[in-house]
Amino acid sequence: MDELAQLILFILAPIALLIVVSLLQPLLARRNDSTPDRCWKKDGIYYVNRADPALFVEKRVGVGYTPNFGNAWSWVVLIIVTFASMAPVILPFEYLRFHH
Repeated sequence: MDELAQLILFILAPIALLIVVSLLQPLLARRNDSTPDRCWKKDGIYYVNRADPALFVEKRVGVGYTPNFGNAWSWVVLIIVTFASMAPVILPFEYLRFHH
């Protein structure tokens, strides 16, 4: 594989990971509003419930889903998504630094 193809792969692989996570998010989320009021923090922005196994729940404010910050696996997903978001920006520079 030539250098340009490797560079493109370094950029596209994290983007593909973000797309997969965003497509899987609705499948991993609970769609009904059975979330207790006491578990919503900061005016309904953050959901924290260690007894709830859901990774994501529907947002109370706005559209979409929010992580269940009480579930340790949601933190793992957030860390992966954060690094995957930064990778297309950082990896090409690191790649070029080591190969030139």
